[in-house]
Amino acid sequence: MRTPTRFSLGAPTEPGLLVPFARRAEELGFDGLWTQDTVGGANPSLDGLHVLSHLAAVTRRVRLGIGVLYSGRRNPAVLARELATIDRLSGGRLTVGLGVGNAHHRPALAALGIDTGRPVRRLVEGIGVLRALWSGGDHHGELYSFSGVRSQPAPVQRPGPPIWLGARAEPALRRAARIADGWLGAAPVSSAEFLRQLDVVRRELADTGRDPAGFAVAKCVYLAVEDAEWRARARLTPAFDRAFGGNPVYDSTGMADRVAVFGPPDRCAERLRELVEAGVDELVLYPVYDRLAQLDACAEVVAALTGARR
Repeated sequence: MRTPTRFSLGAPTEPGLLVPFARRAEELGFDGLWTQDTVGGANPSLDGLHVLSHLAAVTRRVRLGIGVLYSGRRNPAVLARELATIDRLSGGRLTVGLGVGNAHHRPALAALGIDTGRPVRRLVEGIGVLRALWSGGDHHGELYSFSGVRSQPAPVQRPGPPIWLGARAEPALRRAARIADGWLGAAPVSSAEFLRQLDVVRRELADTGRDPAGFAVAKCVYLAVEDAEWRARARLTPAFDRAFGGNPVYDSTGMADRVAVFGPPDRCAERLRELVEAGVDELVLYPVYDRLAQLDACAEVVAALTGARR
């Protein structure tokens, strides 16, 4: 039997909300808290790794994840130490999301002196560097090659924190199934498109002989809980316009109806049930607005979905 779906939350970006949100989420029985790694943008945000360190100090049980770190933006040896430190501070509760990032970010990164060439190779070799440094091994690749290098501290989780890849395109989905410990589906992707992507991942797992039970599948979901769907839509639309207006990858026009789950708790639970029944291991729910006020409403959705009061 597969384990029950875990329900996690996207952490707020406002500093003053982090502690009350995290503590209440843990009280309500949620399984994890996730932060994001952002590259510029119009909306101010905190560094996701530092936020995880902060959350580690004020929680005891929930897992902590970041989705997703862009390959090449951080030197993998430095990143290995940072991630191992968070795993230590949290007592072994870290999940690491990685990805190549979007191409439109690369000119700004290059202007800052960050090498953006060969992003896929940097991602693949970067994962090899992380795993080698966490386990005390060596790595020999095209971009990074070393032996006898030791990194401290060692992570609590052995051989290291699980690495999940964020992926949308078919080659990236297949790559995740081959080299990662899991796959994290993006929030601005509809459930229907996610399920098509999941088929690609599962075919690749089968073709490579990997046991799907050892590979985690997660989906991020934008959630807005209101007594009426029209009220939720009215609040989601300007929020998406602020966050995605002018974004060359995700069109904010009609985004609420295209990708978000919204309305009364029972209606939201009905929409999420399709993902649970498809075998998703973890749903990461992102309240889009009034995050602290929406927290208890999110718990109502999970209760309606699972039949258990959280």
